[in-house]
Amino acid sequence: MLSSQTLDFLDALCRTSHAAYPEGGTLWTYVEGANQAHIKFHDARRIPVTGALNIEQLGKWLQWAQGDRARTTGVSIGMAERLVALLREELCPDEVLWSFEDAGSDMHANIYMARVSDNRYFALELWWSED
Repeated sequence: MLSSQTLDFLDALCRTSHAAYPEGGTLWTYVEGANQAHIKFHDARRIPVTGALNIEQLGKWLQWAQGDRARTTGVSIGMAERLVALLREELCPDEVLWSFEDAGSDMHANIYMARVSDNRYFALELWWSED
């Protein structure tokens, strides 16, 4: 389960995003699965393909989700680092994967995590759109 700190972070992001895109905005889904990391974490069927976590892409996603399509700033990179730090602190994953998809008027950003000690799987799926 996500902490109140992480939920507050995500809820604030949603409010800002919905103000920037009244007909769209940010949606997120959190998934936690017991005894599923060995199956779900390295799922070869996942599209888009996953890779190493890219803080700059996450920063871009966060910045654009809030309506600012300028070049990615240090503030948005800091927000990305904060979100990842929150997730790492509360979920203690051993492995992290990332997928990112930019369609111009919408973006997907997914963080997949696995904790080996108890075979627990986590996913934070982020999406925003203009409408």
